[in-house]
Amino acid sequence: MPRRVRDVAVDRPGALVLDAGTRDEIERHLTAALPNEACGLLAASADVDRWRAERFYPGRNVDASPVRFTMDPREVVAAFDDMEKRGWWLGAIVHSHPRTPASLSRTDLREAAYPEALLLVVSFAVRPPAMRAWLLAGDGGDAPREVPIVVSDRPPANGRR
Repeated sequence: MPRRVRDVAVDRPGALVLDAGTRDEIERHLTAALPNEACGLLAASADVDRWRAERFYPGRNVDASPVRFTMDPREVVAAFDDMEKRGWWLGAIVHSHPRTPASLSRTDLREAAYPEALLLVVSFAVRPPAMRAWLLAGDGGDAPREVPIVVSDRPPANGRR
């Protein structure tokens, strides 16, 4: 589903802009769940050819597993409802890899339910944790493409900080 900014489709972002406070919030939430995987959702808006992270919705991993995650469905519905009210969309599905790199696993690829959203993976196999974003929806079934993460000091436009 294309996102429109100034009548320009923004299907494939050139970057994900993440403010430092949201990055830290994501890392704190994922760290708290170790040694298990943790998860959450990231709302986004368009900023020319980039997606700007607007809000992180921390989730509970109902699997309580170090190798897989399923976000509590009630939290998913509540996050989607809030995003819709605010005019945002699902920018990224966030999850951690406690002991493996911040790349997509076979499970991540097989279970991706929202290919138009980024998959943001945080690896705790290294210090400091590595954070990478991946786009699955490519032209003609292309391989996943890494999307650069740009950390900004500017807070999201929603003024929540």
